[in-house]
Amino acid sequence: MTLTGDFGSPIQDSPPPSYPTVFGVTFTPIVTGILIAVGGLLVAAYLGSILVAPKLEEATALQLELSQQEDDLKQREETLKQLNKVVADLDQAKVNNQQVRTLFADQKALDTLLLDLNQIITASQARLDKYEPQPPAVVADGSLGPELNNKIKQQVTNVIMEGSYEQTIKVMQSIDSQQNFLVVRGLTVEAIPTKPGLVKSTFNMIAYVPLTPEELAAANPPPEPKPEGEGQKDGQPKPEGT
Repeated sequence: MTLTGDFGSPIQDSPPPSYPTVFGVTFTPIVTGILIAVGGLLVAAYLGSILVAPKLEEATALQLELSQQEDDLKQREETLKQLNKVVADLDQAKVNNQQVRTLFADQKALDTLLLDLNQIITASQARLDKYEPQPPAVVADGSLGPELNNKIKQQVTNVIMEGSYEQTIKVMQSIDSQQNFLVVRGLTVEAIPTKPGLVKSTFNMIAYVPLTPEELAAANPPPEPKPEGEGQKDGQPKPEGT
């Protein structure tokens, strides 16, 4: 059996798709996708340059300002600490000065020194034979250190007492324990031939007293101004008007 009929035309290949071409570059889907991606990156970079970069610069400037303020604050704190230390040192110096001044006698103590010494000697059952104070004098010879020159005065009192050796030791210990700054110098002890068991003690008792403000001003006068023209060399003309 034979079949006959029209079974259609033969299959023909379809033509390739047409893509636009610019400057010799064909914009296929792949190329187009790459260009779109690159364009997106460029747009993002541009937007970053005009939007993000100024904010970054502003943040950097703000950080620098904060750092500067922190440095200024630390400097102020350090300055405050130094100031507090200076104030504390001044307060301590005042305390030390007051404590040092309490070591010395005062004018009232000098006025009652005879009574105080006589009480000490009497309490030790000794006897005071001589009490001869000398006029107070300003210390300026460096014997107490150069720092106290013209700031302290001393009163020297010649003392002679009688008593046993034990009584004499007791008197010296009592003088040494006085709060006022008393110094015993030139002590000599000799036996009394007519009084067995007794000795005669001769010494100088020195009391140191800080100068009053008026005495300080008198002991430390300001330097006198040099006469006009003093210090000029011979042959140099004097200033006009002299």
